[in-house]
Amino acid sequence: MTTSLDQALLYFVDLRLRVRGNPEACAIVDRCLRLICEARTADAATLAALDAEVEDLRADLLRRWGPKPALNRH
Repeated sequence: MTTSLDQALLYFVDLRLRVRGNPEACAIVDRCLRLICEARTADAATLAALDAEVEDLRADLLRRWGPKPALNRH
């Protein structure tokens, strides 16, 4: 049985292969992979630091590409 962290790791490894021609995208995916790997064995204090780093990443992505577009329903 795979955990949600295992599933996230598999997703980002696959994504890393798909974006390998784009250095900026690779850097973002590598950052996510590092966060996931650290979270797998993190204690409570480390998880708090990782949460802060995830929030920094979220803010960076929001600044770069803006909010998700609204879903159009027909």
